[in-house]
Amino acid sequence: MALLKPIEIENTGLVASYWRLTHTQIDHVAGVAEFRLHGYPDAEARSAGKTPLPAIRFRATPEELGEASLHSLTTAALYAAARTLPAEDGQVWFTDATDC
Repeated sequence: MALLKPIEIENTGLVASYWRLTHTQIDHVAGVAEFRLHGYPDAEARSAGKTPLPAIRFRATPEELGEASLHSLTTAALYAAARTLPAEDGQVWFTDATDC
């Protein structure tokens, strides 16, 4: 599973179009999940094992993720959250992304 959306990386002129969930950290005591979507130029670069471009980071509570608790959190729920929640930089990046 991944998301397709061309996004320029930090005003560099480099564009990542293929976004894959690469990291998830759950803090049950604090009640937050942190996760990252790393970008690649395309699916072929990812499949070839190329190094990802910088990540877009998210931090959310179970409520923001639409979950009763973090114990029931799924990868699909994180991708869905990335479509609606602002990233750490305040941008909602993936509203119109295509599933891949």
